[in-house]
Amino acid sequence: MTTKMLLFDIDGTLLLTGGCGKIAFDQAFEELFGIKNAWGSLKPHGKTDPIIIEELIEKNLHRKLDPTEYDALCRRYLYYFGQALRNTHRFRLMPGVAAFLERGSKETNLLIGLATGNLEPAAWLKLKRGGIQQYFQFGGFGSDSHDRTELTRIAVKRGREIASGTIPCEHIYVIGDTPYDIRAAKALGLKTIAVATGIHKRAELLAHAPTRCLSNLTDESGILHYITKPSYSKTLP
Repeated sequence: MTTKMLLFDIDGTLLLTGGCGKIAFDQAFEELFGIKNAWGSLKPHGKTDPIIIEELIEKNLHRKLDPTEYDALCRRYLYYFGQALRNTHRFRLMPGVAAFLERGSKETNLLIGLATGNLEPAAWLKLKRGGIQQYFQFGGFGSDSHDRTELTRIAVKRGREIASGTIPCEHIYVIGDTPYDIRAAKALGLKTIAVATGIHKRAELLAHAPTRCLSNLTDESGILHYITKPSYSKTLP
């Protein structure tokens, strides 16, 4: 049986934290640099954490950080992020996610991983908060690269190592809610399942020609049949 690989984005695709990243960065910048409201009007959607960090540094400090300062900023961000995540009442999983992952985990020919711009510790904190970390074996993270295409390539490499063999690109699906996810997957010759659960509407995502575009992951049976049994694909909208 042919092994298939699913690579999930996190924010807007699997879950929403309700602004915990903003809270954590604001607290970290205030503690380390005495700057309040560092986040301001920054728009994070589809950006990797390293890019967000660089934008915040440029916007607020107008200089480069040395490695010690940069590491300290990341550490304090992760500390405050963990606090915010524990305390928030706005955290939620996106529609259909829990059922999709539970059912997908029972497919013997399916390898489930991550392709996320999150720093790796933040990614696992989010999944743990949502009670879904057990479904993911590996991933590519913002910690690996600031570039989404490169971190996706790393995720593919790690997945293939777990599978102890080559999984063809046509059997690898990137699932995400932004055009950035679609572009990264296409650059590597991978298939894409776009979900309109973030800020981008279905029409916007379709303009980037994903392999499939869905409103959400609630039809877990149909989606998984499409992925694992290609002959079923015509029944998936």
